[in-house]
Amino acid sequence: MKKTIWLVNYYAMPPEHESRLRTIKFAHYLNILGYQTKVVSSGFLHNKNIDLCEGGKSYIEKSYNGLDFIHLKTLKYEKAGGLLRFLSLFLFHFKLHFIAKKFQRPDYIIHTCLPPFGNITCYTARKLRSKYIAEVLDLWPESFVTFGLIGKSNPLLPLLYKAEKHIYEKADAVVFSMEGGKNYLTEKNWLTSQGGKIDDHKVHYINNGVDLNDFDEFKNSYSLVDPDLDNNQLFKIIYLGSVRRANNVMKLIKAAEHLKENKDIMFLIYGDGDERPSLEEYIRVNKIENVIFKDKWVKPVFVPYILSRSQLNLLNYFPNPIFRYGGSQSKSFQYMASGKPICCNLQMGYDPIIKYKLGISQEFNTDKEYAEAMKYFYDLEQSEYLKMGENAKVAAKEYDYPVLVNKLVSILS
Repeated sequence: MKKTIWLVNYYAMPPEHESRLRTIKFAHYLNILGYQTKVVSSGFLHNKNIDLCEGGKSYIEKSYNGLDFIHLKTLKYEKAGGLLRFLSLFLFHFKLHFIAKKFQRPDYIIHTCLPPFGNITCYTARKLRSKYIAEVLDLWPESFVTFGLIGKSNPLLPLLYKAEKHIYEKADAVVFSMEGGKNYLTEKNWLTSQGGKIDDHKVHYINNGVDLNDFDEFKNSYSLVDPDLDNNQLFKIIYLGSVRRANNVMKLIKAAEHLKENKDIMFLIYGDGDERPSLEEYIRVNKIENVIFKDKWVKPVFVPYILSRSQLNLLNYFPNPIFRYGGSQSKSFQYMASGKPICCNLQMGYDPIIKYKLGISQEFNTDKEYAEAMKYFYDLEQSEYLKMGENAKVAAKEYDYPVLVNKLVSILS
């Protein structure tokens, strides 16, 4: 009999809307390996204002090209960090607990957990006698402290850390998407090897990745008509992702200003966020002609073509201490698959850009230093440039989703 797996991720979306592919790719390749999977997610699509559960239904079941979903009715919200979002998260996990027995009992629940909501689903797994795998893609509440959303003196903070610790203690396995996840637990003194209650041997690491089969197929089958992308006389530097404060896009725009005399260097920015209008106004007022904002939303099938037309791909953030545990940005693996060098304006722990020699990854003291780093690739000898691109393709194979799912299966075993 097939083993049944629930992939519980509040934020998971149907494939046509999804840009964070981890959950649906895990489901796809687990199905191929003979498991029976269901993705359990919110019916309200985060950041898209689409409600799939309209009409008063508490939940709906839908299949998308062989991927089975259970969408739970939750609250709509507009503000990403608002109270309604947190109430919606609570409602999702609370509702799942009470309707779980309506469905075939899963052998495993792989849960993209966020304390304290994850504690509910951990208890749900125990009620169902299912193995519970805590999948940690964001360090809650550590990231809240890092970004100043919760003060270190906030009386709720110790309770949130306690809730987080409880999940890891009770889980049958803990899977971090950042390579330094175990180091995070070590710093907290939570591991059994330190006298804590979290078994060292059940802590694992599986990063996000890229589906290389899809990437190559989409690159060849889905193209865009765009005079900037198709201009072979331009050295195109591409940023793909959110345009919010945490992404520090102003930093790359100011670096671009230092390169405005190089008429054949062009910056193309794809993505949306609350800072995009002000940044568009900034480049208009300051007549920065070498930066162009492109589509706010790019369908995943077009991403490979866009990246294949770049000469340099950018990862761009504000420096913060949480990156010492490593990164798991989905776009970085698509960057690798494109076979183009990468420039990042900070160095993360366990950095694949350094490990695989894919480009430059360091914190720049000034905008000019950042600009000079990007110009380095423009001036690079062709043989060295091509070598970086080959390194990127080799690195991408380590993060191919079939490879990552085999790692997950070994944990389930």
